[in-house]
Amino acid sequence: MNQKSGKPSQKRRAILQGSLAAPVVLTVSSASATTMTTLGKCMTNITEQPSKFFLDLETEPKDKWFRRPVTVVKLSKEGVETDWLYLDEKLGYVLLGSPLQKTEYSAATGWTQVTAEDTRWALVWLDSKSAQPYMPLQVEKPTSAYQVSTTTCACSVNPVLRQG
Repeated sequence: MNQKSGKPSQKRRAILQGSLAAPVVLTVSSASATTMTTLGKCMTNITEQPSKFFLDLETEPKDKWFRRPVTVVKLSKEGVETDWLYLDEKLGYVLLGSPLQKTEYSAATGWTQVTAEDTRWALVWLDSKSAQPYMPLQVEKPTSAYQVSTTTCACSVNPVLRQG
């Protein structure tokens, strides 16, 4: 308004109308960038690491960490039977109690499967840069870029992870 006349200022109106006609540039973030940010926030918010790599969901309650089913077996040699083992594609057979330790159990050394296959649930490692799970599933943390994630975090970043 013009202070002296009490009428709207024509110059001011022209400037405002001209500014509304200017092109507007909107920036839309990419889905992958959003995913990285979301995953990064999830990983940052996780303050504790799980104490167990495997669970038997019939005897132990579900926890908040993201896991996938894996097959376990028991082997035998000359009357000696092993505890439950998981066949890791990189490490060979590993004991469920100490999943980062390679064992000497193999068919080449005379060990044979004596139980039906059973299922346990192993942690899924997610790449903190791409939000993709490390494949093939393994119990040892693949590299420093991979982090274990909670179910809520993993599925909010990649709903496909709910399958399995």
